[in-house]
Amino acid sequence: MNVKRTYFSAVRTAKAAATRQRIVDAAQDLFMDRSTEFTLDRVATMSGVTVQTVLRVFGSKQALILAAIGTFRQSDEPRFVGPSGSIAAIIARLYDDYEQIGDRVIRMLADEFHIPGFREITVIGRQRHREWVTAAFAEKVAAQPSRKRTRVLMALIAATDVYVWKLLRRDLELDRKTAQSITELLVTGALHTKEK
Repeated sequence: MNVKRTYFSAVRTAKAAATRQRIVDAAQDLFMDRSTEFTLDRVATMSGVTVQTVLRVFGSKQALILAAIGTFRQSDEPRFVGPSGSIAAIIARLYDDYEQIGDRVIRMLADEFHIPGFREITVIGRQRHREWVTAAFAEKVAAQPSRKRTRVLMALIAATDVYVWKLLRRDLELDRKTAQSITELLVTGALHTKEK
């Protein structure tokens, strides 16, 4: 075994990881600065690399946006409690996610029609949110009368949307525990609506 080659390989891997993290950090900072347009040139400058390096590391602007916003986890990282979880447990995990990425997601949504690449990502994000709601509340929705299921699912999608988190946590400035309990109330209400 060549110890020298192994050492240099480890150093190269560590440097690549550090460069990738600097780029992600710069992209996240740009997301939080509403006065600055999100461009690859700005990301590259802030992270001390070239645009070519950014593209070599991430492959595309869209891939960088995904990494910076952090909404899509690796497939082996469970994002939320499964469908048999309690409403409180499901909403707690949802808030874990929103507390980490919510502000960046809101920024992207605000600029989805102004910054190239954002619209494509928001479409994917909305689809992923719907898939999560469908999976997380599968048993609870299945227990509804068949004629109500679609309407209940739409209500759950709305109740757990990032804009509800923003309204409660940022606009109304509620503490997390209170905001979470209100989201639980909205979800519970969606699941227990009376027939008309």
